[in-house]
Amino acid sequence: MDSSGGASDGGSAPTGDWASGLVGRFVDGVDSIRRATTRPVLTAARALVYGVVVLACVVAALVLAGVGLFRLLDVVLPGSSWSAHLVLGSVCCALGGLLWSRRSG
Repeated sequence: MDSSGGASDGGSAPTGDWASGLVGRFVDGVDSIRRATTRPVLTAARALVYGVVVLACVVAALVLAGVGLFRLLDVVLPGSSWSAHLVLGSVCCALGGLLWSRRSG
């Protein structure tokens, strides 16, 4: 007889072990489901957020570079700001014409 008064067969585990084993298997199952579903979604969401932040930074840098280029041309070129507008407008038209000629279709 064991200490609880029941008959002991010698090789069986105590009564609390089957519950902890069942809980352990349940936790392992939940973890495997979480690994298969939640982590890829979190990774994709994180990549999307970082991509939007990087895109915003790139757009801001391009705008600031354009403003800086215009101000530099305004200081360097003779005349008023019309000369800087003329140069940047010509560059944009030439770039647009090049891209238009290379389009497919």
